[in-house]
Amino acid sequence: MALTTGRGRGRFTVAAVAVSTALGVAAAPSASAAPSVTTVLTGLNTPRGVAFDGDGRLYVSESGVFSGTKAAALNRTGRVTVYRENDHRWTKAWGSSGFESLSSTENGPEVLGPEGISAVGDDCGGGDESDGCQVRMIMSESIAGVAASEHLTASQLGFLYALDPATGRPQRLLNVGDLQYRWTAQHKSLAPHDFPDSNPYAVLITKGAGERHDHGGSRNRTFVADAGANTINEIRGGSLRVLSYIPNDPKFDSTPTCIAQGRDGMLYVGTLDLLTNSILTKAGPKLGANPGHSNVWRVDPDASYPTRPQLWATGLTTVTACTFDRAGNFWATEMFHLNAQGAPGDLVKIAARDVAQRRTNHVVHIGGGSLPLPGGIAQGDDGALYVSVNSANPAPRSGQVMRVAP
Repeated sequence: MALTTGRGRGRFTVAAVAVSTALGVAAAPSASAAPSVTTVLTGLNTPRGVAFDGDGRLYVSESGVFSGTKAAALNRTGRVTVYRENDHRWTKAWGSSGFESLSSTENGPEVLGPEGISAVGDDCGGGDESDGCQVRMIMSESIAGVAASEHLTASQLGFLYALDPATGRPQRLLNVGDLQYRWTAQHKSLAPHDFPDSNPYAVLITKGAGERHDHGGSRNRTFVADAGANTINEIRGGSLRVLSYIPNDPKFDSTPTCIAQGRDGMLYVGTLDLLTNSILTKAGPKLGANPGHSNVWRVDPDASYPTRPQLWATGLTTVTACTFDRAGNFWATEMFHLNAQGAPGDLVKIAARDVAQRRTNHVVHIGGGSLPLPGGIAQGDDGALYVSVNSANPAPRSGQVMRVAP
């Protein structure tokens, strides 16, 4: 993921959040009835992924605290926290902290660390994975990439982690970042000016998927979107299998940022397309000032590279997260969608009837101005959508999770 066309294409670079905020009055207002938006959690540091397990517990990954230094730096402020709801109040169940967090100012202040998170199964509060509950978290970047570009020695970046559902104890599963960094070096012709690069960003566990092609009818499967390599991958045991490469514009960066599974069993992958949705000026990019150029791609979970994905939806703007609700509606967060009502950031919906008919020109905007810089989304037991906001704001403790009842 990148904000500029320079080095570090795979970065989730947020540069000058103030620039995009100042542009918030430039776009037409969102066309939808105002939803009910309430604050659930506050005081978070660059929150990215949100997820629910089968017990209704809320998982939030935080990339960490910006170092404040001009040079790139590593600290250990990344974390994952789990919350329980009791009488409409969310309280901490456990926290797993000490994950690496990378701060950089190359293209503006940015923080990278724990990113996507996914959870499936019941009895998560008191059991372990043997009881059917699984929790996975993916770290940004790659050890090899950071060593090459920033001359820093990392030990956790790019790893896929399993988190003990009862205690949060982390267990390394696979070094996705370095595997993908090597893959892009071997496939440099796909992006000659950018590869090698890797930035694992989204993770999805699909429960009981895999009936086709002898994958086993009840086995959970784990998929990772790499925003730097532009690949969708399946993680199986100690190996990685590239399913598909998301087509990358030769000038701009498509950047896959999210994975959701539809009722048809296919994977739906949203893209950031930050530069395509922006206008470049001598003063820098005007983020979101050229909206409607992000896509959703449809990927067969049983594909093998170089299977080309199917373009499914167009007309979105800077997608950072996506999900299907239990009614079959598709939802996506748009980090830099401009709003006349307030700060950039929005939530969009493609109705289940349009999903089923594969009509993709009915994108409804919900919540303009009340969801600044959203980064993650998940549906709760109550049917509402829970969205992490200020996900690209490096100001300490500025992150929140909002409950959206459209």
